[in-house]
Amino acid sequence: MSAAKEGLSLKNPVMATPESIASGKKFYDKLCADCHGDKADGVSEVAATMAQDEVRPPDLTDDKWDHGATDGEMFVNIRDGVGGPGAMKGLNGRPGVGPTEMWNTVNYVRSLKK
Repeated sequence: MSAAKEGLSLKNPVMATPESIASGKKFYDKLCADCHGDKADGVSEVAATMAQDEVRPPDLTDDKWDHGATDGEMFVNIRDGVGGPGAMKGLNGRPGVGPTEMWNTVNYVRSLKK
């Protein structure tokens, strides 16, 4: 099954409780904010240094989801990465980051929508 199809079929098993969102924020701050920005708006020092032709970190708070709109697609992007070499690396295999932490991060990002 392709990652895109897998993402469409995955359902988020973690309820978006205040605890899940707070845990997701901790992982976001530690592993995602350097590129996506403290406010998840795609504004960061890392993004500012990227060349015009590079895949830039998208605004995660707007209405346009650049790499899939479902929780499952977001999970697969977080797990596997996006954009090929030099772009977003996935968190799969990182010490201390398992499926629950990635689902919590999905819940946190969902909570940021403008």
